[in-house]
Amino acid sequence: MSELSYLSRITLKPQIADSSHLALLIAGNGYGMHRLLWDLFPGRDGQRRDFLFREEREDRQGGDRRRPMFYLLSPEPPSQDSPLFRVESTQYQPQLRAGDRLTFKLRANPVVSRRQPGRKNSVNHDVVMDSQHQLLCQLCRAAGLPDSGDKGDKLARLGQLDGDRLRHLLPTELADQAELSGGGMLPLQQLLRRQVDQALFDWLELRAERNGFQLAGNALEATGYEWRPLPEKGRNAGFSSVDYQGALTVTDPERFTRMLHQGLGKARAFGCGLMLVRRL
Repeated sequence: MSELSYLSRITLKPQIADSSHLALLIAGNGYGMHRLLWDLFPGRDGQRRDFLFREEREDRQGGDRRRPMFYLLSPEPPSQDSPLFRVESTQYQPQLRAGDRLTFKLRANPVVSRRQPGRKNSVNHDVVMDSQHQLLCQLCRAAGLPDSGDKGDKLARLGQLDGDRLRHLLPTELADQAELSGGGMLPLQQLLRRQVDQALFDWLELRAERNGFQLAGNALEATGYEWRPLPEKGRNAGFSSVDYQGALTVTDPERFTRMLHQGLGKARAFGCGLMLVRRL
């Protein structure tokens, strides 16, 4: 029998959402939202809160405003007595077999670990920024140009090269995509976008194998990249998130079910890692 959890749909009570600015204050505030959701599990002060959550946007009837709505997955049902939230919960115990095909939605924090000179431990880097940095540095070095400075500096240096030379410097997988039908080459910014898309796909594909599922690559979308600051943790603290959506096939039901309950990737305390699935 698979593990039992509770999947809850949590919305602000109408009187709170309609008569105060609370909805605006908590929207997108992953750190503050996690602390508010803690209060739905009374009697656990000082204990670890093992739940996942995801923020959505709910259309307000009769108007064009949108207010936050949350899906929360927890090992015990949240309290129904919150002064802020309306809580609707149901038991969550997916029964899955190898070969089952599902659609999924996942808000994830894709990072890659890289060693840095002089540091004992690897450092996590945002996959989107890292993939662009790696490609631009590679192109600059291949062209005999300095690879120092920020993204804009590298783009400016590479922009001085003619299309033919730049195309010859590209990695094989991008060089084939760079050609336009009428000759010439795609702008470097578009090639960076393709590099990012591939890096995001690779990040999820690697974790798919570890967690008992296989992606249907032609159906995968990765959108909504966003940097989410955490001022409570420091001036420059924060994390990035990406919204994945697509289809998958279950290959190992036990590992896949464990992932559904435990989450995927980092920043789970800030609204990442909860995969919502539905049968095809």
